[in-house]
Amino acid sequence: MLAAIVEELVPVVPAWGCVVLAMIGVTYLVCGGWWPRLFDVLSMTVLGCAAGLVACTWVPLPRPMVIVIGGVLVGGVAALGRGVAHAVLAAIVLGVVLAALSALAVGAQGFALYQVVTAADRGYAMQIPGPNLACDPVLAAGLTGLLLGATVAVRWLAFSRHLATCIQGAGLVVLSLAHLLTGLRGERGPALAMTFPLTLAALWLSLVVIGLVVQRALARPREAWEVGDDELAEDEP
Repeated sequence: MLAAIVEELVPVVPAWGCVVLAMIGVTYLVCGGWWPRLFDVLSMTVLGCAAGLVACTWVPLPRPMVIVIGGVLVGGVAALGRGVAHAVLAAIVLGVVLAALSALAVGAQGFALYQVVTAADRGYAMQIPGPNLACDPVLAAGLTGLLLGATVAVRWLAFSRHLATCIQGAGLVVLSLAHLLTGLRGERGPALAMTFPLTLAALWLSLVVIGLVVQRALARPREAWEVGDDELAEDEP
């Protein structure tokens, strides 16, 4: 799946775009615990833009306009209903993660290509790889991830926000790294992800754990500072 994504992004995202994606991913990993609501809105806005990209085929409007409208609508709704928006985001994130890991365990049959954008007048079509939901283990893992993500978001909201930002940040870092190495390797680039899928998955998992540790370490001084402010406020006459 990662190999096909990289192959689609090679002619679209330049090398400096990889650096930007990596910086955004690191920001998610490090600062996700400081402004969790902001990152939720940003992530939902990106999902709205992706939904707008898919809807371009049926909406008789210019493609950039549809993408922007989708991002504004979903991001605006997420800003208003932040708790519900995070539950939806957590469900999607864990659903995709468990489905992808299950597909990786299944093998080549665990992934499929999905037609996202079709422009008949330009002879252009974009196919995005993803977990094959027609495969029973992949579908079961995806549904389990959806339910588990929503449950964790409702029951342990603080941990869920840390986990969601770390998962997304690690994914951006790994994707940008794979894309950058693909550009350096030239036409042989996609073989990198196809040859080392488990290595990239292990790297992603390691970054998730590191992000959780870093966010927790940064949250402790902030919590102590807030407790100190509360004590000073109580001491004031």
